[in-house]
This record gives sequence, structure tokens and C-alpha cells, in this order.
Amino acid sequence: MEAQVATFRKLKPACVAVNQVVLKYKARNTTAKEVIAALDSLYQVLQGSHALDAKLADYVFFPLSFVFRDTKSIPARAVELSLNCLKILITRGWRQELSVEVCKQLLILFGILSGRDDVNRHGRDVDEGVSIAALECISSLCLSAGDAVCELAASPESDSTPVVGHVVGVILTSLTETSSVDIQTKAVEALNALENCLSDERVFWSFLPGVISSLTKVLKPSTNTRPSYKVLAGALRAMTTILAKTLSDHSSSNSGDKDHNQGDVKNSEKTEKENWLVTTSGQVKLALANIVGLRHHERPEVRDALFSLCTMVLEDCNKSLQNCTALLLETAVCICGEESMVSSTNQYETAVARLILSEVFLSDTLMTLTYDWISALPKALQSANDIKRARHIGQITTAYRILSQTDQELTVLESLLASNLQESTVSIMSQPSRPTIQPVNSSQFSDVSQILDASSASTALNQFNPIAITGSGPKGSLTDVLSLIEGFAQTMATTAMKKRLADTLTGSAENEALPYLWLSSRLIQNSVKNMSEMDEYMNLPNDTDEITKNFMEVVYSYSINLLSAAAIDDKSDWRLQAVALEIFAWQSRHDKQSFRAELVDVLYPILERIGSHNTPLREHAMTCLNIVYRSCDYARASDLIVHNADYLVNAVALKFNTFEISPQAPQVLTMMLQLCGPRLVPYLDDVVESVFAALSCFHGYTRLAESLFGFLRAVVEVGSASSTLAIGPPAVDHRKPSRHMTTIAEVAALLQERRSRIAASKSAALAPEPAPHTPWTDAASPTEDEERTEDEEPPASEPAPPPAPLSKTYLMTQSILRLGQHYLTSPSPTLRLRLLQLTTTGCTSLAPNEDAFLPLVNDLWPVLLQRLHDPEAYICIAATETLRTIFRTAGDFVASRVDAAWPDVRALCTRTYAQTRSAQTGPAGRGAFAAAAQVWEALVEMLVVMVDHVRVQAGVEDDLMELLGPLVRGRGEVRAALERLNADAVWLLLLREDVRNGGRLGLETPKVEGFTFKEVVL
Repeated sequence: MEAQVATFRKLKPACVAVNQVVLKYKARNTTAKEVIAALDSLYQVLQGSHALDAKLADYVFFPLSFVFRDTKSIPARAVELSLNCLKILITRGWRQELSVEVCKQLLILFGILSGRDDVNRHGRDVDEGVSIAALECISSLCLSAGDAVCELAASPESDSTPVVGHVVGVILTSLTETSSVDIQTKAVEALNALENCLSDERVFWSFLPGVISSLTKVLKPSTNTRPSYKVLAGALRAMTTILAKTLSDHSSSNSGDKDHNQGDVKNSEKTEKENWLVTTSGQVKLALANIVGLRHHERPEVRDALFSLCTMVLEDCNKSLQNCTALLLETAVCICGEESMVSSTNQYETAVARLILSEVFLSDTLMTLTYDWISALPKALQSANDIKRARHIGQITTAYRILSQTDQELTVLESLLASNLQESTVSIMSQPSRPTIQPVNSSQFSDVSQILDASSASTALNQFNPIAITGSGPKGSLTDVLSLIEGFAQTMATTAMKKRLADTLTGSAENEALPYLWLSSRLIQNSVKNMSEMDEYMNLPNDTDEITKNFMEVVYSYSINLLSAAAIDDKSDWRLQAVALEIFAWQSRHDKQSFRAELVDVLYPILERIGSHNTPLREHAMTCLNIVYRSCDYARASDLIVHNADYLVNAVALKFNTFEISPQAPQVLTMMLQLCGPRLVPYLDDVVESVFAALSCFHGYTRLAESLFGFLRAVVEVGSASSTLAIGPPAVDHRKPSRHMTTIAEVAALLQERRSRIAASKSAALAPEPAPHTPWTDAASPTEDEERTEDEEPPASEPAPPPAPLSKTYLMTQSILRLGQHYLTSPSPTLRLRLLQLTTTGCTSLAPNEDAFLPLVNDLWPVLLQRLHDPEAYICIAATETLRTIFRTAGDFVASRVDAAWPDVRALCTRTYAQTRSAQTGPAGRGAFAAAAQVWEALVEMLVVMVDHVRVQAGVEDDLMELLGPLVRGRGEVRAALERLNADAVWLLLLREDVRNGGRLGLETPKVEGFTFKEVVL
């Protein structure tokens, strides 16, 4: 009581002020500003008052009534504040104590003030704030005094029931005929509050058509107007409520219980409702058909409200609205599919499954819908609308998951799904894809070891790149097929697919097998991913696992046969081989370390595709190898190849021996060498022999010969890095030391030493001989000591240790160089270049063992010398590089050969120098970039190395001074080499050049009495 008194003391001044200021305003003795201020003050006091009761509410309402009596002259803001005050009085003051008559008057008042009734519709513009406040008052009245409103609606008086209908009309008008989101939101809230407080079905029957029509107008998707999601969700809740209270199968008028005393009345009401349902259900179906488009709305609040409407109708109105069952069940399943895309826990799907389990007819309906959706799958996947395709697939997967929880037989659906999915994939992948082709050579494998041994699982070569599909289907169709497969990964539907695909794949031709093999690979991928550790360790018998195992064996065997027999060329469809490689990878992930036993069959086909000219196929093969070695528990890809080198080498050798030669075979060997290094070289001796046997038969095929010599070059390069190649002492340094110039002091010391030696010999000759102490004997007879010495055999000398045997790598490299020389006359410049480079590398590695190396030099010298006269400039340059290597490693061994070949070499140098001068001085000359200039530079470098390491005759020395003399002053390495050969000649060359350029000798003519010296002329 004390709280009410305190509240009254606060309210009294504010109420008196409002009363006075409103009366003054009507008498035009005050301004609208003061009226608004007084009402705002009262509103603030009411907001802070929590001890209101009905009496205080009556007291406060008295001054407010003066405002409501003259709302046309009172400012709109003042009316809005008055309504806000009245809302507080309803919720905190009157509450349930309002009488029916007062409720009636208030509803009429709120309808008028909302500005949407027939009285004010053509009057002045209605203030938005007043409309919002009036609608809020309606909501508050229905929530706080719901019993009075319900009694008012059910009153038999003729002037009471239309009031509620009038209010409903005002609310619907506010909802449909305004663009204000706030007004629409408050109107929806008022409608929901009014529906929740009413309970008489006959009242709902009266305004059901108008409510459904208005709500449909708001809910129907349109491009012109887009209502707020709050409005849409509220309108859907309002429709759910009114349908539940009018069309529910559990309503009192539709109940089967009959009272004996009132049986006739109930039968009459039931007949009346049945007649009404006949005319209403069709209209409701049209309305629902217009609003189910909201199932794809972006806001979850709207989808949730629509889902509640669908489940309510399916559960409570399945008899009265039986014609809407298929439509609403489809909508509910679509919403489940939408939810599954954004959330892993799908509460909607659980609710639908509960409905399906409780109502048998819903299960049959869903079976029919799913059958129709699966039948339309091929056409849906051909659609260009990505969203439409995804939604269609979501419907199928969601419906199947729900049906799998029932007792329905799904064999028909599974068979149809397998058939249509296979048909769709074939249609999408009907056109071949053009691969990316680029030349492949051994240099591309220089970094393959680093690529394949990448340890990070996130690198690009640990996951397959998507296969480019350019079929007749739209872009993204295969992605949708993958999502459909993933949706059915753990269901019995995949079993039917596997059985059908296994039969189809076995009997399909290679040009038709791509769709089936691709689909099979995706099923295998999902099977491997979804294999649980519990099933693996417990090893429980399972028919599905047995079917999956048999299916994987069929697909795996088909892939092995495909890659073993397929030719790697531009005409075949590379995608088929790429899919087979993916199957190898997934099989290895499934088998793990036990897959090592399969490497004898699959490893070579994988490596062979790494040598493909097709870039995507090559990347697929590299990724497959990376996955296989990880699955088989190898540390690196090189370890995998080394441990299986015998299989690989035998596979390649078999191809060579049967003359089944392709460019990929030597490329595979080259790649193996790059991966494994010198460890693999000892296994290749038989392969090298097979390679030269193939060269002897197919040397006319230039590209094949180049590929084979590319492998041989790799053998030499990798073998050169082997520690087993170096046998015996290190290589001898054949560089010639500089000549020592004898000085006068050294000559004098030599003469003095000679005089001393002569004098000592003379002194020894003049010295007296000692007397003999033994008897004279015959000079012809040997003495006793001599006889004893002759009888004794000389001590035997220790035998020299046998030379160490040559390693297999050394012999292989030597054989390659010796046999390769015969192909230096090949018409292919590229092949000649590779052979020269191979010889250069091999000579460097074989040089330490001179006993085995120098005979090889004797064999190679004639053909190498001919390459100096090659018509291709870069071949001449490579030949000079090879000869420089021989000069460094063989030294004086080739001195006589150099003397014999020197006339031709001198003529070549002279001719090349003349061409170089012509190219540098001509009007169109290219200077140092001319071919002749580059050949001349290579020849100069060769001659410098020859002077440093090979002994030359005097005639050759003179020619060298003449050829290289002009370069002495400008190039330090040339001067140093010639000075080591003959420093005096170099000095003379420089002196002569100075004199020719107008300089003096720098020497004065000696002047001696009696003699005349002539000047030296150079």
C-alpha cells in the first residue's frame, strides 16, 4: 500500500499538469510544445513506476482521455505519448482487470488512432509514430487482457463481435498497405497477439479468408517489394496459428467424441465445418503454393518459421489439408537440405524424420517425391544454374537419409539413382579434353627429387589437381556429382552404384570408360575416407565392406591393365590415365604398407607418366608417386625407387629387348637417376647394352636417339659423382711449369764446379798406389770371393701389386664413351652436341686411371678432331671444350697427335680469325656476337689450354706465337701461357710491336774504340 501511495504522489503533479495544459490548449491559451512536454513528463514518471494498480490506472487515464477526445487538434507527438502512457497502464495497471466493455472501447480507439480504418483512411495523413503506438497498444491489450478480448469476440451481442473483426481488418490494412517496415512489424506482432488470445473457432472462420489473403500478399516472393525478414517470419507464425486453430484435425468440431445429449448439435457443427473445409482447402493450397518459395530465403528466421508451418500442417492438418501434403513435405525437405549446407547438426531433418516415422502415409509420399527427384537428376545436372543443381542434389540426399531411417524398401530408389548418376556423368564427360602439351627433356627432371620429396603435406604435389573436364554439361556439374556421392557415401545407395559400375566398367571399351572410371575413383575415394579405425581393428564381417573390397579390386585391376597397355601420345585421352593414377594413390592409402607388394606392377607405369609431354598428366603422376611412397612408409621417393630398382630396370630392359621402345622409357630412367643418384648406376649395365643395341637398329630416328643419349649422359653425369669411380691415385696435373732463365752467376757457379771436379780427378791420378798384400793371380781365374758371389743367387725382387679392378660404374662410363663416338657423325646437331657434352663429362671422371683412360683418348681423338670443322658453330665450340678437357687430362700423351693435326688446326684458326675480323669490320657485322667470333674465342681458349698442358714442337711454337701474338698485350691468360712456353719470344713480340707502332728499342748503340756497331733493326 505504501508503494501505491508513493506512486500516486509522483503521478498526481504530472496528471494535473497534463489536465491543465490540455484544457488550455483547447482554449488556445498555450502552445503544442507545452502539451508535449507535460505528456512526456507523465510518460517518464510512468516508466519509473512499478506499483501501479487498476485505481491508479483509472486516475491517470482521466487526463489522457481529454487528449483522445480531440486527436484532430492535438499534435501527433502528443497523441503518440498518450498512447505510450496508455500501453503502460494496460500492461502494469489494469492487466486482467479490464472489463469487456472497456476492452471494446479501447479496441475501437486503437483502430481509429492507427489511421487504417474506414474513418481516417480518407482524412489527413496519419503519423507513423501514432500508428506504431496504436498497434503496440493492441498487442499489449491482447497479451495483458486476453480473456476479456476473447470474451468480447465470443459475445453473442451483435455489436461486440464485429469490433474484433474491425481490429483484424485494421491490422491487415496496416500490414499490406504501407511500406514502413516498423508499421508492418508492429502489425504482425499485433496480429499474432490477437490470434493467440482468441480460442473460438467460429470467430476464426469469419476472418480466415481475409487473413490468409493478406498474409499471402505479404509472403509471396516478389522482385518489386522485399519485406523485412522479421515481417515475413511474423506473418508465417500468424498463418501457422490461424491454420492450426481453424483446420486442425484435433479441433473440437472435428473430434470423434459425441455427447448423447448434444449429439445433434455437434453433428450439425461438424457438417457445417466439412462444407466449409471443402471450399477453403483449395484456396489454402493456392496460398501455400505462393509462399513456399520462401524455403530458399537467406535468413534462417524465415526458413524456421516456414518449417514450423509445414510441420504443423503435416502433423495436425493432414486430413483437412490432405491436398497440401506433397507440397509442404517437399518444402520441409528443401529446408532440411538448406540447413545441411550451413550446419552439421540438422534439427530440421530430425523433426521430419520423426514425422515420417509417426505417419505412414508421409513415408509413402516422400518415397514418391524422391523417385521423381532422382528421375529428374540428369536434366537437373544439365542446368546452367549452379544453385538450382545444388538444391536438387540436397533434396535427394536429405530425402534418402530420412527414408533410410524407416522400414521402406529402397532398392528401387538405389537402382534408379545408380543408373541416373552414371548416365549424368557420361553426359557431362562426353567430350574429350585437350591437354597442355610442351616438350619434355631430361633437364626437366633436374629438380624432381626436391619436388617429390617435399615433406609438407600441404604442398601442391601431395594433392591431385582437379581434372579439367570440358564436356557437354555446364561448368560445376561434376562438383555437384561429387557432392551427391559424398552425401551417399555411408548409405546403401553406394552399394548399388558399385555393383552396377563394376559390371559396366569390365565390359566397356577404352574410349567409353572415362565416365565409369572417374565415378568409380570417387566412390573409392569416399570409401577410403570413411573407413573407421574401429571397423579396421575389430574386423567385423560386413557384406557392404566385402562388396566395397571386390569393387576396389575390379577397378584397380582395370587401371593396371589400362596403364600397362596404354600408349602415351597426344591422340589418347589423358584424363583416363590420370584417373587410373588417382585410383593407384587411393588404393595405396587403403592398403598402406601392404601396398609394397603391388609396386612391381604399378611403379613403372607411374614413372612412365612422369615423362609424358602432357603437363596435367605429368603432374598427376608426380603427385601419385608422392602419395604412394608416403603410404608405403618410405622416407623419400628416392628410397622407394632404389628399393624397387630391380623391378624398374627389368621393366625398361624388357621393353628395349623386345624393341618396344618409346621416348618415355629413357626419360623414366633419367628421372630415376636424378632421384636415386649414384646408388642406381650399378644396376644399369645391362640396360646400357640394350640401349646401344636399340641405337644400332633405330639410330635413324633422331628424337629417339636423342632421348636415349640423354639417358646415357645422365648415367655419365651421375656416375661421375660416384665415389666408386675414382680408382688409384688422383689425377695428374699436366700443367707445364715456367721455363727458368739461367743467370750469369749460375753459369759462373757451374764453371767453378766443373774446374773443381777436374782438379780432383787429376790429384787422384798422381797419388802413389799402396803395396799389394795378396799374391798375384791370373786375371782370367776368379777369386774365391768372386766364386762365392757367383754361386749365390741375387735376391728376388718383390712383385708389383696387381692393379685394382675397375668398378662397374667406371667400365660402364668407359663403354658409353667408346661406343658413343660412332654417333658423332649423326646428322642431328642436337645429338652431336649431347655426345660432345657426354664425352667432356666422362673424360673428367675417367682421367685418374691413366692405364684405362689413355687408350680411350687414342680412340676418341680422330672423331673429336673432325668436330672442329663442323658446320654448326655451337658444335665447334663444344668440340673445343671437349679437347680442352682431353688436353688437361691426357697431357703429353697427345703431343704427337697435336703435331700431326697441327696444319689443319692452324688453317682453321687462320680462317676463323679472318672471318672474325670481317664480321667485326663489315657494315652489317655483329661484332662479338657473330658465330665466327664465338668460334675464334673457343679456339683461343683451346690453344691456351694446349700450351699449358701439352708439349709442342718448335714449329708449332712459332705458329702459336704468330696466331696468338696480337692477343698477348690485351689478354693476360694468353700472355701467361706463351711466357711459360717461351718468355724471350714473347718479349721479342712485344718489342717488335712497339717498334712497328713508332717506338724505339730503348737500347743505346755501344761505342768502343776501334769498333763500330750497327743499329738493330726489327
